[in-house]
Amino acid sequence: MSSKHTYLSHTADIAFDVEADSIEELFIESFSGWLNSVVESNILKTESLVEIDLTAESLEQLLVDFLNEVNFLLTVKKILCIDIENLIVDKEKLTLKAIMKTQKLNENIILKEEIKSVTYHQMEIKNQHGKYFVRVVFDI
Repeated sequence: MSSKHTYLSHTADIAFDVEADSIEELFIESFSGWLNSVVESNILKTESLVEIDLTAESLEQLLVDFLNEVNFLLTVKKILCIDIENLIVDKEKLTLKAIMKTQKLNENIILKEEIKSVTYHQMEIKNQHGKYFVRVVFDI
């Protein structure tokens, strides 16, 4: 796996570019960018699993919905998704199924930023020369 995310300078938002070898890696690395944006703590341990099952009208919408779902779990349910146990993206049916490793928020978890929403701003998933690329922008 040779995926990566690179943060960009952005005025009122958090933005980063993702490069990955597969669509699943693109989603996983985008999640990693989200996690690195919201949490500072290294004291994370899996307490439970949460299943996410989504359908969308485009891959971009699927990615936005996925990241907004993990953000919703954090901001509303006070459950931090800390890792992905399993993730399957069906590019034809535009579906995503993921099993997320989670931990309830506690005093040991230090949050850096509150993300209001994942945006569609500048988002376009591209497949060039066998690599997938996307820019992710969070409204903070």
